[in-house]
Formats: sequence, structure tokens, C-alpha cells
Amino acid sequence: MRTGSWLRTLVALAAVLVLAGAIPAAALDVTVSATVEGPAPPEAPPTAVVLKGIAYPSSTVTVLKNSVIAVQVPADPQAKFDVTVGSLAAGSYTFGVYGTDAAGRDGPVSNFTVTLTTGTTVTITGIFLGPTISADKTSLKPGETITLLGTTSPSSAVHVFVSSTEEKQFDTQAAGDGGWSRQILASDLVAGTHTARSKAVETSGEISAYSDTVTFTIASTTPTGPTYIRPDLNQDGKVDLIDFSILLYYWGQRNPNHPRVDINQDSVVNIIDFSIMLFYWTAKPV
Repeated sequence: MRTGSWLRTLVALAAVLVLAGAIPAAALDVTVSATVEGPAPPEAPPTAVVLKGIAYPSSTVTVLKNSVIAVQVPADPQAKFDVTVGSLAAGSYTFGVYGTDAAGRDGPVSNFTVTLTTGTTVTITGIFLGPTISADKTSLKPGETITLLGTTSPSSAVHVFVSSTEEKQFDTQAAGDGGWSRQILASDLVAGTHTARSKAVETSGEISAYSDTVTFTIASTTPTGPTYIRPDLNQDGKVDLIDFSILLYYWGQRNPNHPRVDINQDSVVNIIDFSIMLFYWTAKPV
């Protein structure tokens, strides 16, 4: 029986009893109360920060909150990451983001300052972390070569900037796993202390932050061994078929990793380099 019908029946029975004199009317002063449960109040929206961007393929991305590690997440094989820092109170925060590549090199920290109000989520997109960078040596002599290397997003263009008295740019391209390297001849720079840093440009046109810097020195002493002209690619003291074979291997490449094969240093190996090689062609030491 429904509650309403039951109450009506009870009231009707009481009225009959009063009329019959079985109970006094004053005894019917009855109060009926009921509690009806309503829907639960909605949960408060989260207070959080979402960070999205590009690091290095399959690297570890670390997020700092006010200089303390808040969370670490893996980047995917395309170097993309998407991380949420939640359960935050209202206030101002400085978030730092950096990546650690497969070789264990830490990249530079990108910092963002955010002011949050309760129940809001702030999303920061377009983050492109600077490449990692290291050098195979800290000092070199005239005639020697230094190799700068690191990791960035796959297949992106990498620009290396070497500075001392002036800044010079050297270009290369990252491989499919994000690894990049660039060899630089000491003869392409002046003697003294140099700093090098890099940045990457995605195929979509996005430009990364700068990498950290590495420092190296080039000695000013005269080399004790023989010196070689640029077309002598294998440095055996003569320009011959071996050098021509090396040139053919890199033919048509832009910004080749071999430091000597772009003989006129115009960033492409072509007929001009071959012409210079022919000018110096010898079958005997030069």
C-alpha cells in the first residue's frame, strides 16, 4: 500500500472512532514528518596544471613544482609528452620542465609561472624543450676536430651556434631516434675559448628553446704534424681517387657530418666542391 493511501486510511479510522466516542478528539493532535533525500551536490572541479609539448623520443620528462620534483612521465617515441599536475591549492606556482635522453643527458629547464584559482585547470601547450648537448672533448689543437652531439625531436633540423669573438652557425639534422651530431674543425674557428649551444626546428616549423651550453678551447700553438689542404679529405698528404670517393659518398648532402667534405663550406656537397678538388688534384704528397 502506498504511504499516502495508508495515511488517508488512518485519518479516516481515527475520525470514525472520535465520532463513536471511543477516543477523545484532543488525542488526535498528531504530527507527521518525513525526510526526502535529494541528489548529492556536484564535486568541485579539480585545480590543476596540464603541460603538453615535445621532448626527446622515449625520454623521461620531469616536472618541477617550485623547484621540487612533482612528477616524472615518459615521452612517446615521437617525443611528445602530456602531463597533469593535480590536487593543487589556489595560488602562484613556478613549474619547470626538462627531459633526460637515452644517454642520460639532461636538457635545459623550461620554466612557467602560473596563478591558479580554486576549481580551475590551466593548460600550457606548445612546449618544445631545447636539445641535449655534449662534446667529445674539452680542448683541441689546430688540425683536430670536435664533435658536438645530443638528442632532440626526430628528423628535426638542428642549428649549432659556436661563440667566442663572433658567433658561427653549423647545421645538421637529427636522425629518426632524435640523435644528432656535428663535427667542427679547429681551423673553422679561432684559437681561444668557445661556447656552443643548439636549437631544433621541427618539420612543422616549431622552434625549440636553446640547449644548455658546452665550453671548449682551441690551443694557439702551431701543430707539430703536417697540415693539410681541405680537398685532402682523408688527410694522407695527397688529393686522389680516395678523396674523390669520399666526396661521391656525400654528394648532394646538405650540412654533411664529415667536417672537410663541404670544401667551400656552402652547406652542400656539389660540383663546386668537385671543381676545387680537381684544382688541387695530385698523385703525390702536397
